[in-house]
Amino acid sequence: MKRQPYYPRILADQPEWHFNYADQLTEQATALGLVPAEVTATVNDSRHLGYALGTWLTTVREFGPGSTAQLESLRYGTGDDPFVLPSFVAPAPPDGLTAVKPGALNRIFDYVQVIKKRPAYTEGIGLLLGIVGGEDTTAHTAPEISLKLEQGSGCQCVRIRFKKFGHYAVAIYSRRNGGPWELLGIDAESPYLDERPLAVPGQPEMREYRSRFWENGSEIGDWTEVFSVTVGV
Repeated sequence: MKRQPYYPRILADQPEWHFNYADQLTEQATALGLVPAEVTATVNDSRHLGYALGTWLTTVREFGPGSTAQLESLRYGTGDDPFVLPSFVAPAPPDGLTAVKPGALNRIFDYVQVIKKRPAYTEGIGLLLGIVGGEDTTAHTAPEISLKLEQGSGCQCVRIRFKKFGHYAVAIYSRRNGGPWELLGIDAESPYLDERPLAVPGQPEMREYRSRFWENGSEIGDWTEVFSVTVGV
């Protein structure tokens, strides 16, 4: 079963993920046979992020517009009372937090791999911790490709990166200067490198590329959109 990334892409969903990970890992740590000091460290990292991305960031954002209004009052306001700049008061962090170094999220991602390698780890535990993404129900009817121009030996080359979404391979086609399409190859591993020499030595040419899935000896699915690049010497 293909799954989506487990870490929320939407900022507003990230604080809840971090607190859930911290709470659930605290409960599952013994069953997983994890090192207590390592669990304490990753839980501390996660609660710091949950606090910083949640109530702290919300308070900062609310403080900004009010501060701007106060500056306008300082500039153009009226009255006789002395002006005082507003002070930012951060919300109280969760109890028990200790200082952490930068890179907390990277450390959590690394520790997730440690968790998943434990003999007692199951997908059910992963779902509790939030370290298993939801089922990917996206229907991909065509590959995804991207082009990068590189300097090769004697001429420029085109590096074609692709995503095949679980299919065996992709069929990659190209044409030059609006000519006929030709099959460059069937490739099961990204990237594919187009190292063809220029059709006319020394004369730049426009190359176009498209691709579709290849499975069980035949091409299937839809074509990608056509991508183009000018190749020179």
